[in-house]
Amino acid sequence: MLNLNTKLRELDEQGKKIKMGVVGAGQMGRGMVSQMFCMKGIYPAIISDLDVERAKRAYELAGVKSEDIVFASKPSEADNGIQKGKYVITDNLDVVTKSLATDVVIDATGVPETGARITLDSIYNGKHIVMLNVETDVTVGPILKKMADSAGVVYTVSAGDEPGAIKELYDFADAMGFEVLVAGKGKNNPLNVEATPDTAREKALANNMNPKMLTSFIEEPKQW
Repeated sequence: MLNLNTKLRELDEQGKKIKMGVVGAGQMGRGMVSQMFCMKGIYPAIISDLDVERAKRAYELAGVKSEDIVFASKPSEADNGIQKGKYVITDNLDVVTKSLATDVVIDATGVPETGARITLDSIYNGKHIVMLNVETDVTVGPILKKMADSAGVVYTVSAGDEPGAIKELYDFADAMGFEVLVAGKGKNNPLNVEATPDTAREKALANNMNPKMLTSFIEEPKQW
C-alpha cells in the first residue's frame, strides 16, 4: 500500500486508468464501486451480477447517470461500450473475465465455487484478481495463487479486509522481533455459535445483507 496514492495519481496525470471488473453488486461490491469513483487512476468499468438491476443500482448510487450505463451480454459488447466511455453491466461472468478492456477482476460474490471459476477464468485471460471472496480464498486460495504466479498475474486478497489486515499486523509484529502466538480480529458482531440464517434474518434484512452471510460472521470467532 506504500505510495499507492502517488502511483495512482501519476497514472491519472498520464491519462491512464486501471479498468476494474467487479463481480457481485452486494454490500461489499457496491462499496468498492462507490469508493473507486473517489480515487484517481482507477475506475469500475464493468459490474456483473445475476440481478442486473442491482448492478445498475451500484453505479447509480455512485453518481453515474442512467444514460451512461449499458448492458452487455458478451465481451465484445462490453469492450465497445467502454471504448465509448460507457459503464457496463452484465449478468454474464464471461463479460468480465474475457473483456479485452479490463485489467483487474474483483470477486465480491462470497460463493466458493463461483469464486474459483472467476479466478480461473481471470488467470487464463491474463487478468489480475483481487479477492473479496474470503470463502474461496480459505478453501483453494493457495492453489489459485500458485496458478496465478505461473501465469504472471497477481492473485491477492484486498488490503483492509480480513485476512489481509491481519497479515499486515502480523508482518509488523514479526518485523519488530515479537513472537506472534495468535492472530484474530475484533468482532464487529456479537459471537453466537448457535446463530442460523433464520435467527439473523431480521437484522440482516434491516442492514441490506444476506442472512447466510451475516450468520457466517456471527457464528464463528474468526481466529487463525
